[in-house]
Amino acid sequence: MTNDGLMDDVTEAPSPLKSAVRFTFFVVVAAVALPVLLVVGLVVAYAVERGIDEGYPEVAPGVMAQRAAARTQELYDVAGIGGALPPTGSDGDNRAAENTISAEACYPTGLESIADEPVQGAYRLGHNWRIAGVSEQEGLPALRRLRDHVEKTGWDVTDFGGSGDEWVLRARRDEDDPDSERIVVRWWSHWQTLDGFTAMSCAYDPAGAKGDDAVRHLEPPTLT
Repeated sequence: MTNDGLMDDVTEAPSPLKSAVRFTFFVVVAAVALPVLLVVGLVVAYAVERGIDEGYPEVAPGVMAQRAAARTQELYDVAGIGGALPPTGSDGDNRAAENTISAEACYPTGLESIADEPVQGAYRLGHNWRIAGVSEQEGLPALRRLRDHVEKTGWDVTDFGGSGDEWVLRARRDEDDPDSERIVVRWWSHWQTLDGFTAMSCAYDPAGAKGDDAVRHLEPPTLT
């Protein structure tokens, strides 16, 4: 066999320069392509999330207000320091008794939250109440009774305590669910009040209203 035949069977090894050029080319392509693919992936994921319903139940605001009032009445009973509390206006007086209904818009979670747009036709109803003229000797034991009660009835207490001017109790039905029902109760030393707030989960209004529009004409019952 001749030397020429041997040369035909030998593959020429790439030079170090060619290998370096090829490696650099692939690095550049990857550096350009990966951000583009990431952006495309985010756009696709955002579009998919936008097309999926939030899964809120459809509940008429009047029905949701009844549920909130029942929850508030339960807390009011456990606090055990207030007399009859009829519906009131919301005049901004932090020392005055209050019994009102309010609502806010619902916002999606995940990538959809980037747009900061409320969910159409959805609302989160809240029931606000305030007992006036509550001393420390009444307010702090009431908060402790409320904490013990919600713990025994399956709530997750997320905050309890304070000092000086404010003592607070916060609890959620499900700490891992950002949309779950929640309550906040505060005793204020400066105002001498016990303030409560019951926030229900988001729901769709069958009439299509959202936020405060869904409860504009609702009035809470008298707390007793």
